[in-house]
Amino acid sequence: MKITDVVVERYDLSLVEPFKIALGTITNAKNILVKVFSDGFVGVGEGSPAYKITGDNQEGCLSFVEFISSLLIGEELNLEVINEKVNTYVGLTSAKAALDIALYDLIGKHYSKPLYKILGGYRTEIETDITIGILTPENVRKKAIEAISRGYKVLKIKVEGDVEQDFRRIEALNDLGVRIRVDANQGFSPKAAIKFIKKIKEFEIEFIEQPVPAWDLDGLKYVKENSDIPIIADESVHLARDALKIVQHGCADGVNIKLMKSGGISEAVKIIHIAETAGLSCMVGCMLESKISLTAAAHLALAFRNIQYVDLDSHLFLKEDPVCGGMDVINGVIHLPEKPGLGIDSINNVEEKNI
Repeated sequence: MKITDVVVERYDLSLVEPFKIALGTITNAKNILVKVFSDGFVGVGEGSPAYKITGDNQEGCLSFVEFISSLLIGEELNLEVINEKVNTYVGLTSAKAALDIALYDLIGKHYSKPLYKILGGYRTEIETDITIGILTPENVRKKAIEAISRGYKVLKIKVEGDVEQDFRRIEALNDLGVRIRVDANQGFSPKAAIKFIKKIKEFEIEFIEQPVPAWDLDGLKYVKENSDIPIIADESVHLARDALKIVQHGCADGVNIKLMKSGGISEAVKIIHIAETAGLSCMVGCMLESKISLTAAAHLALAFRNIQYVDLDSHLFLKEDPVCGGMDVINGVIHLPEKPGLGIDSINNVEEKNI
């Protein structure tokens, strides 16, 4: 199978309402859509740049894919060879993720198997949480009740680093009978994080995600060593070498893998193996993505035993998700179609041959 063409285009998505996290407020997603053509098949991938996290943006990702495509056309579909060429260039992990996802979609189509079965095929379904952004405690509770009515049993609550206000956000959910995860997006100092953790330890909290700045591994270790609640590293882990630093530093109980941070599935698999070898749990999360890359992440989650937590819900925040097919969420549980590759049927309501 040789790559015959690579096409990239803007893929702009509007949100139902502004989404606030500790790093800022988001009103839309300026993503990219990549299509890779080979032997009559089309592989599709999506990149979702987030400048404050991945350091890239839509313009840079478009330019990179346009540039690298000339080096890929004519290549056999050998991932190690392709990754060697792509990773000669640093950064732009969202663009690399879009390409990598499209290539894996092609591989699944070539072998006529769903991607998760090619990657490992550990399970056939997995539960996801639904995320609630930074809101007043009253509105956090309102959003939680809405999520529960839709069948979700796990909530991820965004906090901002204000110990008292963040405590009230968690307290507002205490009687709802759901599992709670907390995501600080680097909002706390180490000492403030410990103060917050001590206040919420009376509640059933599954874990706290990235309580301190991504660069502060000593601070992260301090929090972990003084916390009764498991600590998950997110922004501190982009590539496999970052996961190795987490292991060597002993500063987290698990890592959150996002395809946009890792540059795609290929690097994500390396992170999974490092974490499992070291006894750390894995989570699969997302940026503001449609069901294209969410479905790719879901295939990853179903494939590997050590992926214990899933946060794949960003399609729910879009005014309109233009993707038909791919993953389906029923009562908070992700199911994938038994179709080759990702299982995407169409995009923008336009049927594409072999997508």
